[in-house]
Amino acid sequence: MLSAEFHDFHNNWLQKANHYNQDDLHELFDTFFTLFVIYNRLYAEATFVLARRGGISIANRTAFPDSSAAKSYVLQYLGAKNYVEGLIGDPDCQQAINSIVVLIDQGVFPIKLDMIHGTPQRGLDLDLRRDLQSHVAGEKGRAVLDLLYSIRCNLFHGHKGFEPIQSLLLTPTIVLLRKTIEVLFVKLDQDPP
Repeated sequence: MLSAEFHDFHNNWLQKANHYNQDDLHELFDTFFTLFVIYNRLYAEATFVLARRGGISIANRTAFPDSSAAKSYVLQYLGAKNYVEGLIGDPDCQQAINSIVVLIDQGVFPIKLDMIHGTPQRGLDLDLRRDLQSHVAGEKGRAVLDLLYSIRCNLFHGHKGFEPIQSLLLTPTIVLLRKTIEVLFVKLDQDPP
């Protein structure tokens, strides 16, 4: 169960995200950043829950495992089937996934970028597209979480251009990020301490 402070944090940041105009490119970027702050805190909490229960070990680490937490540990905590059913059961999320698959197919956006040079990695994008279309819950769930984290890295590390066409990718990604936050928040809040 999440604390009252955690609820306040979640609600305040969500309210901030909800105030942005989704028709404005600047505010789409701001919406994604704001929602990722919530997601960051949620995946950290899920990581600590898994560690306390012995599902993972984070002992003897020198830094928090952000990438693993955002992609693998969230899926482990939620259960791939539960997470994917939450996405597939939401028509907006299904449409968002379909939109992103089309963008990858058409090569509109390179999503998987070399972390040092920012160069596109088309083969990895095609792998991501394949997994987004998978009927295997683990593959589809990992792909959605990988997509979210990859876009976060591209934006935070400056490999994503600030151009109007970015709204084609940010709009469906925000739908998936919101739903992921919702599903993760509910599960963490219902979990006994």
